Order: sequence, then C-alpha cells, then structure tokens
Amino acid sequence: LHARQSGARRLGVLDYLDAGALAFAHGIIALLSWTLLAVILEDAFIGAEVYALPLLALSGAAASVTAYLVFYSATHMDLSLLALILAVFLIEGVLAAMLTASDPYWWRDNLSALGMTNDLSAMTFNLTLIVAGFIVTTLARYATRGIPTSHAHGIRWVRLCLILVGVFLAFVGVFPVNEFFFIHTAFASGMAVVFGVLVIRLPAWIPGIPRPFVALGWLFIAAIVVLAVFFVVRYYTLTAVELVAGILVFTWIILFIRNAAALETDINAT
Repeated sequence: LHARQSGARRLGVLDYLDAGALAFAHGIIALLSWTLLAVILEDAFIGAEVYALPLLALSGAAASVTAYLVFYSATHMDLSLLALILAVFLIEGVLAAMLTASDPYWWRDNLSALGMTNDLSAMTFNLTLIVAGFIVTTLARYATRGIPTSHAHGIRWVRLCLILVGVFLAFVGVFPVNEFFFIHTAFASGMAVVFGVLVIRLPAWIPGIPRPFVALGWLFIAAIVVLAVFFVVRYYTLTAVELVAGILVFTWIILFIRNAAALETDINAT
C-alpha cells in the first residue's frame, strides 16, 4: 500500500496508526475465529476427555497457522485484501458482541444497544466500530490514489466522503447511545447522509466509473429508503434496518474499491 504513494517519502504518524489498526484487526480475527471453532468442537465432543499433550499440539498448530496467515497477509497486502480484512473484522466483531450480549433481547431496541452496557460485549462492539472506522479511512486514503478523472477536485471529494464515513463510524463507537444519545445519533445519521451524497455525486466526480456500479448505488439507496419506511410503519424493527443498511453501505465501499482499482489498471495499461 505504501508503494501507491506518489514518490518516496518517510513514514508518518498515520502510516504507523494504519499498521497498528491492521495488526489489531488481524489479532481479533484470529482470536474470534479460533474461539468459534473451539466452541463448535466443544459442542461436537460433549463428555470427551481431552489430554494435555494433544491439546498443546493443537494449540501450537493453531498458533503456527495464524502466524503464517498473518505473515502472508502482511506481505501481500493490497486494497482488495484490506477490504476483505475490514469486512471479516466487522462481521466477526459485531457477531461476537451479539452472541455475548448480557441482554438477550437487545435487538428489540436497535443495533447500538449492543454498546450500551459496561460488560465485555459492549466493549467488543464499540471497539469494533472504532477500529473498523479507522480502517475505512485507511482505505479511503489509499484507494483514491491514481483514479483517473476529468473532474478537477473529484478525487478529493470522494476521498473526503469516504474518510467522513470512517470517522463517523468510529465516533458511533466512541459515543455510546445510552450516554451520548444526540451525538451518537448525529454521527450515525451523518454517515448515512455522506454515503448518499457520495453515491449521487460519484458520476460527476469520477465520470469513468462504470454505469452498472452507479445504478447499483442508487439501488442500495432506494433499498435503505424502503427499509426506513418499513420501520416507520412498524413492519421492520430498527435493528433490522440498521443491519441491512450497514451491509449495503460496506458492500458498496468494497465494490467501489474494486472498480477504482480496475479503472487505475485500465489507465496504466493504455
């Protein structure tokens, strides 16, 4: 990713923060993945006796596999892999918070209810949003470099919108809804507004963006609006609306990264 920078330069504070956030994301993904596998095996072998030596061997094998995968990820890091890490980290972090929530009926309120308590579940949820938001800003800064456009400031506006989405997502985790309701709601709503502006203005900012992708963005916005209407008429819960809207937004971001990379590849090939 650092090679995408124009010209050689010394690493700055943001570069070290990027590395720290990615290292943390890799660690959490490994922890949650192995924990999930351990829980599944525990339920599959109820009453089975576990011996110390095989357990140590399995632990060593798990550590070795984790070290290899992290090393491979670090040495082959590109925008597509970074987007995949963001998706896996966000999904596993939110699912872990859901499964360990002290209130089994949290979904009756909203998705942000996962971060309202003072237990490990709330800390997991809020920390997931904070780190995921920072990774989004990393993607925004690197993915928008080298995209061809005839608009004088198009790339700057796209980068700004993506960074705002990441910053607002992080602040949603920083300010729990039960303690900072208006601030939390403002950042959550602002994230949706910025996403809408980005989708609507994208064809003007990057004229070469594929039209099917532009149409997909409009389709996602329409779906979010329909979900909001379903919530107003009490057909859907707010949790369902937030979950689907979040999935659509991050799916769009990942697809945008792939389309941006394709545009850059095409211009370099010519």
